[in-house]
Parts: sequence; structure tokens; C-alpha cells
Amino acid sequence: MSPRPSRVVPWVAAVTALILSAGTVSTAPAVLFRLADHGGDDHGDGSLRYPLRDDLEPGDLDLLSFAALQERDGTTFEATFARPIRRADRRVIDAGGATLDSIARLGFYTFNIDVYIDTDRREGSGRTALLPGRLAEAEPGSAWERVVCLTPRPYVAKSQLARIETRAAEQALRASMPRVDDHEVDALKATIKGEINARVFFPTRVSVVGASARFFVPASFLGGTARDSWGYIVVVSGAELELKLNLGTIFGFGERPARLMILPIASGLRRESFAGRQDDPLQPPLVDIIVRPRTTQEAVLKDYDIQTERPVMLTAVVPAER
Repeated sequence: MSPRPSRVVPWVAAVTALILSAGTVSTAPAVLFRLADHGGDDHGDGSLRYPLRDDLEPGDLDLLSFAALQERDGTTFEATFARPIRRADRRVIDAGGATLDSIARLGFYTFNIDVYIDTDRREGSGRTALLPGRLAEAEPGSAWERVVCLTPRPYVAKSQLARIETRAAEQALRASMPRVDDHEVDALKATIKGEINARVFFPTRVSVVGASARFFVPASFLGGTARDSWGYIVVVSGAELELKLNLGTIFGFGERPARLMILPIASGLRRESFAGRQDDPLQPPLVDIIVRPRTTQEAVLKDYDIQTERPVMLTAVVPAER
């Protein structure tokens, strides 16, 4: 008996062909904009030097490009460095036996990337203060409405930011009122928590491949996908993984300035801080920033005044204009 001829229902064949062809179509997200940065400038104002560590060397925090990629439900930002990003491994980092990868669960551990976004481009609208410890401000014409902070420990960073801002607000409240009860303090904490949720985002959907880190920001936070007509202040800093005990406050020697997950600058070469200008309290610990054309990072980060206590003022870059 001869075999029966194969019978394929036409619509099944069509669907199968469509599925097979779909697998060959590129699903890469569209690039909304890309900002290039000079290489070899991961030295802040020119005098900043890396800590004395074998896992953090020149080039590691040298940002080469920053891009925004369109997603269906938000934006993926991509930062590309001059060298492959160091991955968190299983080395023990404290006396309790904690390993690096159990602390820095997103894979990377050496840097923070702050992205301050001016969405309305109106002077006087938004905030000028950067996150604690950056020792810089946005100029009034670049005041921001949203900030995205990519950091190795996002949940810890968010809790720490709430404590820093609550402490400052509570001190101001107590200074202005003869008596503050617990209900007022609780209301203050709730208000600050709501404000942080509205204006600060710590990404947790992160992928690290080679020298690039991608991090997702939902449309619900930005009010849509990122636009090339917005202004962006992009800064790179060294990440401080462990929360330091403020001994000065405990023993009455004064309070250390608040800083959020950022390695500071100190005089002389040390392991857990960058080296900078000696006895210079306003030198910002920013390793690399993206600046507008016809200016330099070094000039921007040197432009502060110790006598008047005027900090460095950063200007947003507008991709559509650049």
C-alpha cells in the first residue's frame, strides 16, 4: 500500500511560518538618544585619584556613553564604561562571613550612576540639591523633577535616604516649634516617604554585560518614556557598600555630613576614599560627568568658592540640542 499524501491545513502552515519568521526579527529596543563622553577623564576635576584598592583602578569608572532605549512599559538606560564592569563575587567582606555577592545582589559593586532629569525645562521649577554627599547642585535652569540612582544596594539606599531626609526635616521642625509630638513626627515621615517615591527611583531590574550596565525605569515614574528634549545631569561616583557608624555624633564631636552610598574624598591615598585636594571641603567626589559641548568636566568641577561656600553647579545636557 502506498503511503497517504501529507495533508496540511493551510491556516496551520501559515501560522507556523509566521511563528518561525518572528523568531528571526530583531527585538532590540529603539534608541531614544545617546550621549557620548570623553574617555580618560575619570579623575573628577583633574586632581582626583582612585583609592588604594586592587579592585578599583583608573578606567573602571570612566563613562564613555549614556543612552536611553525605548521599552513597551518604560525606558532602559544604558551606561558604557571604558573597562569591563567588575562583578560581585563570593569573597568574604566582613567578620560576620557576608560575601560580596550577597550584599551587592545586582552584580556590580564599584559605582553609582545618578541621572537627574529636568522634564519641564523651566527655571526655578524643580530641585537643585543633588543626592546627599555629592557636594554639587544643579543650576537653577537645570532644576530637576526626577532622579534615577543606580546603586549596588537600592533597597538600603532608599531606606538611608529616607532616614537622612527625615532627620533633617525633624531638626528643622523642632527648631521652629517649641514642642513636637509623635503624631507630627509620624506625619513628617509619611510625607517624606511619599516625596521620595515620587521623585527618586532606585532601579532593581539591572543587567551587566561586559562594559555596559542596563537599568530599567518604568513609565509610571517618568510619566512616559524618556525624551531627548529633557535635560539630563549624569554623574558617576564610587559606591560605598557599608553604612559607616557616625562616631562623631555618638561622642559629641559634631556630625559628619550626610552621604548616600558614595565614596568620599579624603586627603592622602586611602583604601575607602578617593584622594583629592588637601583640606578642600567643597571638592565634589564625582569621578565622571557628561558636560555640554565647548566646556570641560575639569573646568565645571573646579568652579566652586570656599569663601562663599558656593558649591559646584551642574548644567543639564539636552540630547536634542547636542
